[in-house]
Amino acid sequence: MALPQFNTEQLIANIKRRCAVPTSQLTFSDQDFCDLANDEMQGSVVPTIMSTREEYFVTYTDITVNSATGIIDIPSEAVGGKLRSVCYISQTSPLIIVNLPRINLDVVAGIGPNLGFASYNGFYVQGNQLFLYPTMTVPGNNRVRLYYYKRSLALAAPSLYGQIQSIDTLNTTIVLDSVPTEWVVGSILNTVSSTPNFTTTNEAAIITAISSPSVILNTVTGMIVGDYVTFQGYSAIPQIPLEAHAYLAQLTAVKCLEGVGDKEGMQVAQAKANELQKHLFTMINERVDGSIKRVINPNGGLRLGAGLGSWRSGKGWL
Repeated sequence: MALPQFNTEQLIANIKRRCAVPTSQLTFSDQDFCDLANDEMQGSVVPTIMSTREEYFVTYTDITVNSATGIIDIPSEAVGGKLRSVCYISQTSPLIIVNLPRINLDVVAGIGPNLGFASYNGFYVQGNQLFLYPTMTVPGNNRVRLYYYKRSLALAAPSLYGQIQSIDTLNTTIVLDSVPTEWVVGSILNTVSSTPNFTTTNEAAIITAISSPSVILNTVTGMIVGDYVTFQGYSAIPQIPLEAHAYLAQLTAVKCLEGVGDKEGMQVAQAKANELQKHLFTMINERVDGSIKRVINPNGGLRLGAGLGSWRSGKGWL
């Protein structure tokens, strides 16, 4: 028996079942279903999952600070241009990572560094950038680690992706079950795992030659057989927990029923979506049931005094 697939082809079939849309209907194209699902994923499903505060979608990037300005751009793929936390990484051995406090912009704008704040290391946010404060305290060649919620890739219609059947690492060649006609030499692709949690396995691979079903790339690093390949920025699978896929399909079905003017059907479908949301919370809340979250001061004396923290047997990190 073939392994189950969780791609947009299956998602579209699920949406149609939920809103009783005939397979032969002409109201919505596959791309329409994907666009509607993408809107619901980014606008409803992802915020719902983030509200559990269980670190879904969190990743980080290390940035070498420009000591002259102390200005850092917030990553473009951060959901809502929002950061999870900002840490200073020392260049000492052993490495020390320290949370930086956020300073209210009113303090910076109204007082400035010459009235007792010159030794206070922190940052403030302005627009889509954060500013280390005060900049004269930023040594050269030091780094800042930005933790942020990474935006899920947009959904690709079934005609716009292929699945890897084999990989020739020596010749950087992949063989796909189908090669989209839109792909040309020079196209930039990315790959996503076909198994939960549907992570991106290669963020940028450039096509150097195509001879369907083979595609020669400039790199196959990170790719494995079974991965889905799409244009960069897109995914063949919703990059959300598998348990949220039914909720996504139901929300999209609600929008489809709204689009065809079926108000009664839409209300029934919305009630089912609300029920699925409750079940989803049960499955994704408290990711480690057997451990209690310990609230600590990340910049507390006990933690900083030991560099990377102290361990007390049976108590956890301090």
